[in-house]
Amino acid sequence: MIIEYIGIVNWIKLSQLQSLGMPQELFFVFVIFLGIVGCYFIIRPITLILLSLKSERLVSYLLSALIFIVIFFSVVLLVGKIDVMTYQLLKLSLQALAIFGFGLCITHLFKQWSRRRKNIKKSHQY
Repeated sequence: MIIEYIGIVNWIKLSQLQSLGMPQELFFVFVIFLGIVGCYFIIRPITLILLSLKSERLVSYLLSALIFIVIFFSVVLLVGKIDVMTYQLLKLSLQALAIFGFGLCITHLFKQWSRRRKNIKKSHQY
């Protein structure tokens, strides 16, 4: 299998797990589940910070980017073949998502800065 050549999984001998009665698919389900849980604990503080800053647009961006990536890979899975064009489209898609996210962050920071500046001017008028 291709997965056996990945460096992280190399130190686990899949044949030994199979001899213990654990199918290869169950092992990969377990590893994927741990990856999902790890991603959840990494993303959760970021979303809590964004929500506390009242930046629903950035949270919406995160969710829409995730949905876009899932749809992209679903289409690649349905097509059934991966060629150079697929990698180029993935690269361009990720770059476009990054540029869009950077633009959202900049506009959010600018709006926060202008609100604070407006509040400072109001407080100095009295």
